[in-house]
Amino acid sequence: MESQEHHFSHTVTDFPGGEKSFVEIPFHVGPEIERIEVSYLFPAGSGGSVIDLGIAHEGRMRGWTGSEYGHITIAADRATPGYHPGPLAGRWDVVLGIVKIGPDCRVDVTIRLIPRSTRWLTGDIHSHTEHSDGGVPVGDAIHRARTARLDFVALTDHNTTAQNRVRPDDPGMLVIPGMELTSYWGHTNFLGVADPVEDWRCRRPEDVAERMAEARANGATIVINHPFQRSAGGKWQCGLDLDFDAIEIWNGPWSPLNADALRFWQELLTAGRIVPATGGSDFHLKNRRRHGRPSNRLLACGEAVADVLEAIRAGRNVVCFGPETTTAEPLDRTAAFGERVPAGAPYAVRFSGLAAGDEVRVVTEKGTVDATRVEPGQTEIIKEGRVDGRFARFEVWHGEEPRLFTNPFYAA
Repeated sequence: MESQEHHFSHTVTDFPGGEKSFVEIPFHVGPEIERIEVSYLFPAGSGGSVIDLGIAHEGRMRGWTGSEYGHITIAADRATPGYHPGPLAGRWDVVLGIVKIGPDCRVDVTIRLIPRSTRWLTGDIHSHTEHSDGGVPVGDAIHRARTARLDFVALTDHNTTAQNRVRPDDPGMLVIPGMELTSYWGHTNFLGVADPVEDWRCRRPEDVAERMAEARANGATIVINHPFQRSAGGKWQCGLDLDFDAIEIWNGPWSPLNADALRFWQELLTAGRIVPATGGSDFHLKNRRRHGRPSNRLLACGEAVADVLEAIRAGRNVVCFGPETTTAEPLDRTAAFGERVPAGAPYAVRFSGLAAGDEVRVVTEKGTVDATRVEPGQTEIIKEGRVDGRFARFEVWHGEEPRLFTNPFYAA
């Protein structure tokens, strides 16, 4: 059962220190909370009062915005401009700066503590900025991701982490730090760490494995990118006997390199490997791609960077053509995508946002074992069955163009 939201309201009419003083309103945040929201108002009837707002954590200020904002938020990885994201558990104080006390001065303060909860989030984990060859500033990249209606975006510039030093003043977009290790023997994304390796240079294939091990030791989530890219350096040439978390099977517009990656992933699954699949736009301004084409629609147990990356590692991911397009979701009491289930376990998956001519496929180690064509006027289908082999996963196609790929249910 998920925790309940905590909501506290305070009305302050007593200002014992008078003007040029501070009033503190204490509250406690437990480990289950993922976001703090504070709203305040000193009504016009307060006779020209001026009250400033800030917030302190364990006795140290975590932000101050004077009387500029009436509502602020703080979470682990993002916050209203003027405030520092970071750890939330512990003692907090809403800090009111008493600038001017008018007749009948009153300050209404509301504190909301939002608990962690499971939800679907959609985002892009492979994109570039002007800090390598992406062609746009960090702020532009974040704006493009927001315009695409994404919840998160990773900035994965080639062999640099300078983009991770730019503060994204947009609490509505979760920005994941990253770097694309770009070697002569393939590319791989390091996600979730501002500086995953000390020196990215790889002079031999074995160095790629060493950099991956270093990034793993520093806490990075590792995704092998476009393994069949049609370039000498872009194609993955380091094998899969390495410590990585997922493989990118859909990079930008659908193309032969993606079809090769899909076939390769199917071969790995058929051989008994558990390998989560991802997608990414690989946005560069010069390639005219759009953020979120394709997208990763993840079942995350929270809204922090760590929650998104945990969902990627677990395979709770549907790689979709884009946000707000065709989706797939296990129904109640069905395991999440990417999970192990008992052999023969039943499943029920709802496909939404379908169009006439789409084909919903069930894929196992035997290949496509079932296909349902969507009829005119039909926008939703529920597929039910059992995991009778090593795995069962799902695809939606429209002619030669894919709409989505789910990660599998794996038979235990």
